[in-house]
Order: sequence, then C-alpha cells, then structure tokens
Amino acid sequence: EADLRAFEQMVADIPEVRECHMLNGEIDFILKIVAPDLQSFQHILTTRLTPAPNVEHVKTSLTIRTSKALPGVPVT
Repeated sequence: EADLRAFEQMVADIPEVRECHMLNGEIDFILKIVAPDLQSFQHILTTRLTPAPNVEHVKTSLTIRTSKALPGVPVT
C-alpha cells in the first residue's frame, strides 16, 4: 500500500499527468498524460516515470483520434 500511495503522490506532482486510475489485474495504474509534442512526452516518460522507484515497466499508447468524448456520467 505504501508503494502505491508513493506512486500516486509522485504522479500528482507531474502537471502533464491529467488522470491517474488504479486498476485491478495485470496493470496497476493507467495515466492520461497531455504533452505539447512527442519529445515532451518522451521527456516525462524517461525522466519521471520509468526511473521512479517501484516502477517495473511502462507501456504506452498514443491517441490517434478521438471519436467520442463526453464529460460526466449520465444519471437519470
């Protein structure tokens, strides 16, 4: 639990990390990172995330296109 909270605090201090969600299963966390360009994204990845304590590996995917993005949750 201490390692999980330390990771959450570390990503809370990175302004480009806009969302951090803990998952169950094989992956512990999924992050949404917003950067102005690929070079900036790589810098965050290589200087902040991959060298962080207790980070075994990082898997990335880049958004190519967004076809739907609705804020909030529809509650009736």
